[in-house]
Amino acid sequence: MAHQDVKADIQKILDNTDLSAAEKISQLEYMREGARQEMRAATESAMVNDDDVGDDLKLLDQALEDLAAHPESIEDGGGATL
Repeated sequence: MAHQDVKADIQKILDNTDLSAAEKISQLEYMREGARQEMRAATESAMVNDDDVGDDLKLLDQALEDLAAHPESIEDGGGATL
């Protein structure tokens, strides 16, 4: 997914008045997990291009922070984190 697409997708979720804050957080966390998986794949294989994945992850983290969510991953507490 292109970097601009992620930014637009985040904004669509945040602007959707039909979604509750919890639903927005859930959708953003799902996107965040996908970005983290892509980053892990990029570190394990030379075949994956991760040019904008870090930027996407930063955008997702900021959107979640703005919603007062505190995303956590099982990897956040370990020594080998991204």
